[in-house]
Amino acid sequence: MAMNKKDICVIGMGRFGLSIVKQLIELKKQVFAIDTEEKSLVRPSRLTNTAILDASDVEGLKALGIDTFNTVIVAVSENIEIVASLKEIGVKHIIAKAISDAHERVLNQIGVDVIVKPEVEAGVRTALIATNTNFIKYSKLLQEIGDGYAIGSTKVNDVSWISKPLSELKFKKLEVSVVSIKRDSKVLIPSGTTKLKYNDIVTLIGKVPNLTNVFTELNDENDNNL
Repeated sequence: MAMNKKDICVIGMGRFGLSIVKQLIELKKQVFAIDTEEKSLVRPSRLTNTAILDASDVEGLKALGIDTFNTVIVAVSENIEIVASLKEIGVKHIIAKAISDAHERVLNQIGVDVIVKPEVEAGVRTALIATNTNFIKYSKLLQEIGDGYAIGSTKVNDVSWISKPLSELKFKKLEVSVVSIKRDSKVLIPSGTTKLKYNDIVTLIGKVPNLTNVFTELNDENDNNL
């Protein structure tokens, strides 16, 4: 298996696991997928590193070299034994799916680094769509990164934000941070004295509702897309 520690192993190729793998491939990551059924490993077509295995089998995990991976994502619901096996072989970073608060507590207790609750996160997103028209408008520009936070980029088209130092603008008040500014073909890492120019593309990080509000302020009604 020609993989290295920077690659990511995903265990379980149901809908949740498959969506993770597809996104990782889009991000140009090398992925090793494990499932108990061969038919689950034929998608997506660009996935070339796979194995059929009961992932609670410690010896099987060792034989595949899963202990060399920095990150393993457990995308199946019945995952306590799998996580225990991964901990036993020394996997450094484990991300696992929880289906309830009680399940989450157990995963915390056995040392899972990151716990995701897809149904809860989907519920939060649905609520945002229903109650925040700005979210509908700008959701395609956002990449959610967990715990209600997202990162996204948008153009600066509102003149009230132009030619003023970042320290004098209300990004902090609106609870978002400026990560970078793209100006023509150059990417700038900003400081408090950096001034925005018309048509700069700013990349921001913050809570989703805060980001969508800032996107609205940075854009005028005639041009709100990248």
